[in-house]
Amino acid sequence: MKNKKSTVFFHAAVIIGLIMLETPIVLLANNIEPVFLGLPFLVFWVLFWWLFCTIIFLIAYIKKWGKKKSIR
Repeated sequence: MKNKKSTVFFHAAVIIGLIMLETPIVLLANNIEPVFLGLPFLVFWVLFWWLFCTIIFLIAYIKKWGKKKSIR
């Protein structure tokens, strides 16, 4: 059962990350102010969600998707 929960979590996290990057929701972040780490908010928004997706993919690969399946 734990394996099923982790699979659902990783798929949901990836979908949420891609939705936040690729849908019109990004227009909410299309502002110069506020500035985070010296970056306009839109640039920070895109970098944050890109980093989120990258970390989720890395954790999923290490925990689940990177394991070789046995032939038998």
